Amino acid sequence: MSIKSFQQELYHQHSLDKREVDLIICHVLGINTAGLFIYEKPISETIKKSIKELIQDRTDGKPLAYITGHKHFWTLDLKVNQHTLIPRPETELIVELILKWTDDNYSGSLLDLGTGSGAIALSVAKHRPKSAIIAVDFSAECVEIAQFNQQNNAIKNVSILQSDWFSQLDNKKFDYILSNPPYIAENDPHLSALTYEPIYALTAKKKGYADLEHIIKTSKKHLNLYGILVLEHGYNQSETVQKLLNENNYSEIKTHLDFANIPRITTAQLQNIAIDKE
Repeated sequence: MSIKSFQQELYHQHSLDKREVDLIICHVLGINTAGLFIYEKPISETIKKSIKELIQDRTDGKPLAYITGHKHFWTLDLKVNQHTLIPRPETELIVELILKWTDDNYSGSLLDLGTGSGAIALSVAKHRPKSAIIAVDFSAECVEIAQFNQQNNAIKNVSILQSDWFSQLDNKKFDYILSNPPYIAENDPHLSALTYEPIYALTAKKKGYADLEHIIKTSKKHLNLYGILVLEHGYNQSETVQKLLNENNYSEIKTHLDFANIPRITTAQLQNIAIDKE
């Protein structure tokens, strides 16, 4: 059977988006989507079976990124697996803000807390090659994946460490501290749609605020004068995050909307100095 005939057969048999079907076919064949249009080799029953099994996995709800083993984020192609949270498009707003506030010659220091696959740290590092970035995660598996992604994307200005938040950082200080921490409440009904992703990267105690609160309090010891804290949070958490920042004497507190106009990122400065980050 030709790939085109099999492709059409799959389109009719499954309710998946055609693009997802194509990406799964390409993953099994080891080609890109452009190669699919010119693929002329007949496909074996073994290959057909592998493709069908993966399509069934996707139909059952397994994320496409875990099926193919990679995810595009900003300008990078990243390896992901069951140990890492799948990078979301809304998290790209953190990268966008840092690149907006700095230029190509920026040579300062940044910290990425809970780096997972390394998405935030590596994306910033690629576009700010003179900067010095430390990325940490408490999961050894995540550190391994992030280090692979660093090597695979030939990025040199990032150090990736295993650390429970700030525990291995001694007294290091940074211009920017960035984090997309766990922020979903442990009993949140939305978790039922995220069963394939690591629960420790999703949920936090105190109704989802435990890690956010810890980062806000502890970052004060690790930010340079006038340093900036950048936090991702849930759609309904901006007011509480702003309150926590106020209580911890941050200033210039601002919540930024993501591409869906949802309050997603809140930023704050360590000292009370008026700066325009618009």
